[in-house]
Amino acid sequence: MSLESIYLTILFQELLHKEEILSLLKPALSDRPYLPADATSATPAAVLVIIHYYDNIPHVFLTKRSSTLRMHRSEISFPGGRYVQSDGKLLATALRETEEEIGIVFTPAQVAGSLRAVRTMTSNQFIVPFVTIQDVLPMHRIAAGEVEAVIDAPLINTLKSIEPDTEHYKLAKDAYKFTHDGNIIWGATARVLKQLYDLLVRPS
Repeated sequence: MSLESIYLTILFQELLHKEEILSLLKPALSDRPYLPADATSATPAAVLVIIHYYDNIPHVFLTKRSSTLRMHRSEISFPGGRYVQSDGKLLATALRETEEEIGIVFTPAQVAGSLRAVRTMTSNQFIVPFVTIQDVLPMHRIAAGEVEAVIDAPLINTLKSIEPDTEHYKLAKDAYKFTHDGNIIWGATARVLKQLYDLLVRPS
């Protein structure tokens, strides 16, 4: 492949339109109604993968968890959390937790589907990642007790930062990590990003 072809490929990926991303993700997205029973012996949880556009470039909205939390403190994650009985379905968990953590309300109709569920390395959680793709996002408002900061990362550049996560090799031999602006993204969040990498970046 010539340097010009490589440049054009990179440029195309960085400027992927909403419809193009949906088309690339569609084969992997499921519309099944995940229930807590799907978690079997693990703790059911759900997150919302928010892809949106800023200056015509797709970004992914991440949060840095508060350092005062009992579990996964200071880690980079998607908005979301544990299922509670009143949620009924895990999609409701993802939407409720997103509103609580960053103050943005999404409806089920705005969710394109879910990627493959992942498990955490250290806390035995079964996490379903639901995906929404938005042209623009309203202003967010973080819940200080849960979220220390938001990280709005360029999607393609962040996916291309993929590396083997040798630090956590003992926990999972197929672990990967991503980086953005000095932040290390690992664990279950990285497993979700790896799915996006395989669909949007990795050559077929």
